Parts: sequence; structure tokens; C-alpha cells
Amino acid sequence: MSNFQNYDRLYSYIHEFQSLVQNYYSKLGIAYLTTYYNINVDQTVWDNDKIYGGAYEKIGTLSGIKWNKYLLIPVYWSEEITTVFDANEKGYVKHNEVSIVIPSTYNLIPYANDIIKLEQEYLRPNNDIYPIFIVSGIEIFPNADRRFWKLRIETFQSKTTTELEDQVENTYSFFDYTKKIYNIPQALFLNRMMSKSEDSKERLDGLYDENSGLYFI
Repeated sequence: MSNFQNYDRLYSYIHEFQSLVQNYYSKLGIAYLTTYYNINVDQTVWDNDKIYGGAYEKIGTLSGIKWNKYLLIPVYWSEEITTVFDANEKGYVKHNEVSIVIPSTYNLIPYANDIIKLEQEYLRPNNDIYPIFIVSGIEIFPNADRRFWKLRIETFQSKTTTELEDQVENTYSFFDYTKKIYNIPQALFLNRMMSKSEDSKERLDGLYDENSGLYFI
């Protein structure tokens, strides 16, 4: 007969930690807003004869790749950008690498060769000289229902978003209040609704009387 007494824990530590990491951090961590170009696998035309399902070029008139563009996508835990200088047949190249993390709660599945712009042109409309990056590696952790995608990205040499925009099929936007992605009409509607709610709140605050606890309309 066992001498150990059965008991229930007051706290479920493992589940609480899992909830903290997956729910709290993915919503309240320090985020960096980016523009993300995700390969549209349904609309992309792949070369199945010459290069076994790949694409001849990623960007340009010879490319069959189509993209879904996601605005204001928050990424987390950005590492320090490492810079390597390399001399090759192209010349003297400055090569930047960095890792970022995207929560799976966004329902955005990243692919190798996706493109991401870390700096936003609307923040510096007259000085948009920053490079775009290409996804060179993907790690998934932890192995659970809710995951984090860790992306290794590197500089996409000699390419700009101006060339990339011609291949964009659909455009979406991240809405911070719900932490979800919507198409542009839906995102605009939600933003208008949130602005109206904020205006209503400010008006009601002005009608509130602290002495009586009543609203005088």
C-alpha cells in the first residue's frame, strides 16, 4: 500500500507556463512592424520541366511567382543584424543576416524564399533606402498546437519592392486589436469602427458627473 497521499495542485505550472508563452508573449511582447510577402502557392506558376518545380526567377518579367502582401505584420525577438562582406563574381557584396519570430496565431504560414521588409517606407517616405530580406531558413518551436516560426532572413541583393509589387495578387493587413489578419476592406471597416468607439468614449467621459455618478446628456 502506498504511503503517498493523493492531492491536487493549486496551480498547473506546465499549462500556465505554456499559456504565458503562447498567449501573453505573442500579444504583448515588443513587436516590430514589417511588410511580409508570402508566396501564393495556388497562383504561382512553377516550372515543372526544367528545374523540377522551382521558379526561373523570383522577381521580374520571367518569374511565375505570385505573392500575398501582408501589411503591419508584427515580428518578435529580432536579433542583432550581422554583417558580412564578400567579394565574388558580382563584386564586393554587403551581406546582412538576422533572425525573427512570428507566432502561429496569425495563421500565416511562412515559406522559404518569402520576402520581408523590416523598415517601413511610410515611416520615412522620402528616405526609403533600406534593403528587403529573403527567408533563407525556417524553424518551428515548440512542437505544440500553437507554435512560433523562427525565420532566418538575409539581404535580397539588388532587388526592391517596386519590382515586387507587380507580382502581388492579394493584399492583407494585420489588425492589432484582434491580433488577426484581414483583407483591406475588412481592416478599413474595423479601423473605422474602433475610431467611432474611441470618439464615443471621449464624449461620454465629458458627460459624466463625478459628484452624482450620472451621465448628463
